Amino acid sequence: MDRRVLMGGIVASSAFSAARAMQGYGIVAPGVDSWSESLMLLHFDPEVRNGVSVRVSRYPDLNCSWVWCHVLLDGKMYAYTERRLPCSSIRNLGTAAVGDYDSAAARVVFTRSGSVDQMQDIRLSAKVLGRQSSEGRDGPGDIPIAIHALFRPEKLKANPPPGRSEWTGHAEIDLVVGKRRINLKGVAKAHEQTQTAPRFDMPFTYAMMWSPTASFIATSTSKKRYGNFEADGIAHAVTDFQPSHPDRERQFTALLDDGQRLQGLASRVAAYDVPVFDRVWNGNIVRADVGGRPMVGMLNDWRPQDQVFG
Repeated sequence: MDRRVLMGGIVASSAFSAARAMQGYGIVAPGVDSWSESLMLLHFDPEVRNGVSVRVSRYPDLNCSWVWCHVLLDGKMYAYTERRLPCSSIRNLGTAAVGDYDSAAARVVFTRSGSVDQMQDIRLSAKVLGRQSSEGRDGPGDIPIAIHALFRPEKLKANPPPGRSEWTGHAEIDLVVGKRRINLKGVAKAHEQTQTAPRFDMPFTYAMMWSPTASFIATSTSKKRYGNFEADGIAHAVTDFQPSHPDRERQFTALLDDGQRLQGLASRVAAYDVPVFDRVWNGNIVRADVGGRPMVGMLNDWRPQDQVFG
């Protein structure tokens, strides 16, 4: 290798490291292999007028955390997202008795108690400054938002990809937005994922919907379509998931491992975008019918312009 190229690389690397140290947090670049982990908790009431969606992603080897915090209150969307946050070097393993997804810089305390196979609960305490907006833009707003939530799982879902765990269960949530305070209780959804492969490296559509007696989780990518459908305590693997193109009313089909084909319709109630790299991830809060069963949840897209839809 040319010595000037080698020295230039060393100088550039040193400059990046120095800049990173000065700003106090790292940066996640597209396509980079690095250990990453995320924990997410969601709940929406049956009328889909109120609810929360909170996600923390940690990149311990890159000193970077991403926080997504979205609230639906009286049908209005409030948001806080931030990627300019530090991260400790500790890794959260699914076998560990505790999963610590706290972000002190964002004033978010987010903890799993029990291993992913025997999870006892997830506790969330967040105090952020958000804005009334669905726009994908990082940084604080001027509206105080406080969330205190306790999630207890009922069942670990089957058929997830390696490193991923998904649960439905029951949540109790104390929510304050500005001077308005409400308490929410009911069915909720949570998931945790660890991996070393790059995140957001290919287009995908992800459905997560639930009711007191059923749940539907499915992912569609160019390489694989998979998920889980559970109704009245009986679970089936989803072997194919075909969503239609993003729209306010969105049809989809899912093939189950017993040959049954489910027809679904998701109606968008609210939407929000989240900045990821130089693009935005599209989140859609929906009211849905899955095989004749009413559910609530989300139907989300990453790079839909590059996705293949049914």
